Amino acid sequence: MMPWFSPQQLRATFASLTAYICAWLCLFVLVIAPVHANPSQTPSLIEGHWSAMNQPATPMKALPLTGGNFVFNGTLHITQAGDYVIDFKNTSTFAMFKHTVLDSRSLVVTELEGGISSAESNPFTLRHARLLYLEAGNYSLVTTLKTPYLIAQPQPYLDTKAHYQQAIKLGNFIALLCLGVLMGLMAYYIVLALIRRQMVHGMYALFVLGNLFLQGTSLLVFSDTFGIHWFYLSALPILFSNIAYVFFVKGLLNIRKQSNPKLYRWIIYAVAILVLFALWGIYAPNWMMEMARYGVGIFLCLGLACSIYLSSKQNMTARYYLIAILTFFVLGGLTITAQDFTGYTLYVEHMGLIAVTVEALLLSFVLSYQFSELFREKEQVMAALGISEAQIKTDKLTGLPNRIALETTIQELPKNGSITILDLDRLKYYNDKFGHAYGDKLLCDFSRVMQGKLNGMATLHRLGGDEFAITAHRGDEALIQTLLDETVAHLQANGFELAGVSAGTAFIYEDVDNCGVVMHMADMRMYENKRAHKRAQNEQFY
Repeated sequence: MMPWFSPQQLRATFASLTAYICAWLCLFVLVIAPVHANPSQTPSLIEGHWSAMNQPATPMKALPLTGGNFVFNGTLHITQAGDYVIDFKNTSTFAMFKHTVLDSRSLVVTELEGGISSAESNPFTLRHARLLYLEAGNYSLVTTLKTPYLIAQPQPYLDTKAHYQQAIKLGNFIALLCLGVLMGLMAYYIVLALIRRQMVHGMYALFVLGNLFLQGTSLLVFSDTFGIHWFYLSALPILFSNIAYVFFVKGLLNIRKQSNPKLYRWIIYAVAILVLFALWGIYAPNWMMEMARYGVGIFLCLGLACSIYLSSKQNMTARYYLIAILTFFVLGGLTITAQDFTGYTLYVEHMGLIAVTVEALLLSFVLSYQFSELFREKEQVMAALGISEAQIKTDKLTGLPNRIALETTIQELPKNGSITILDLDRLKYYNDKFGHAYGDKLLCDFSRVMQGKLNGMATLHRLGGDEFAITAHRGDEALIQTLLDETVAHLQANGFELAGVSAGTAFIYEDVDNCGVVMHMADMRMYENKRAHKRAQNEQFY
């Protein structure tokens, strides 16, 4: 039977899919996102500056990514009364914020709070945006920000409600689509890990799980949907999923100490460094996101280096993985280094989510290639050995179904089905006195005659040596014993005067849940009958 796809077709398909995904990704990054983020009616950054809360008079060019308490002082120029939205550009990963809007007389117009750690409900799905009504005029904005760490630089901006509602659709679509794809792929890798019992699939499932926690927390899915406001879920799981990815690379590329000592040492060093990063992030929470960011850089470099090295050694899995890790290296590298993202309603977090999703999809194609190679190798081995499935389940001497076939057949028997275990008497005698060829003739003659008498009502199996079994869907012990007696009589009349058969029968209903117990019962009854035959022969002799 030919496989649906040859290895050459699979490789061509893989290359086409890769090119297709990369083309759409480039189209999104270079065309769709900028056009969507910069329509004719663009929002405007709020004029002002950040400063440390304890030093409000000293402007800061950039906020430290290790977090802290900050205040933003800005001005708003409203030319037309209406509903407006205040939101942050570049990132959505921060713990708590509070907007205070004051009019020209320094009277408080409104106070708006939010953040991942805040229990305040968000008026816009998956957004920190806050809605307010402003008359025409000049206003002051004071924004306080309290967060243990940052991914990128938050910059307050102002937009009209109508435009903002339209502008956020693409980002929300990307977030929900990619999170859904990652959840499906995580389930896929978990099932693979359980079925194949291989650590490599379990490690990648853990890697995807860590990213689901990061993106689900940072993009407010957990807080808006499940009411989960624990801020550190946006970084802590990544510290451990980075380690899981290193073990995934080790398993996927089959890096072993004996075969690849250099790469194995790289793996050990990378794990040691990532463990130190995890411990440092737990000890100093302000550094948690930085340790996660550095960890991503380490496993990206490790995966790229290992795939390049093994690709040079003609490793096809490494070559296909190189496409995935190279794409991930570019997108992931942009994500961990970006601080000011193009557009207003798309964040650095969206880019990271796209990077992980694309890499996970490409890796699923790598696994498909591995499965096709395993299937092809199995077919080659079977062809080389000249073995088919039917031959595997057939006794070579007699042509009867063998013990392997019996294990399958007995599972299909109904409750009133039966199994009869047979022992052909005197086989050793004929082997010793006339040679094994004569003993083989006894086995073949018994098989041919008995199988003919069963005539499809039951199936005769040879288990090995002088042991046989009969399976019947409608167990009729008396009929089977009669046919055995007729077969023995035929053998005795045709050169095997001392031939005999001992048999024991058991029925499936005696233990429906365990066919092995039924076989054991039949075996024990066969030996009881065999001992009874010997006692009868001894009594007759004396």
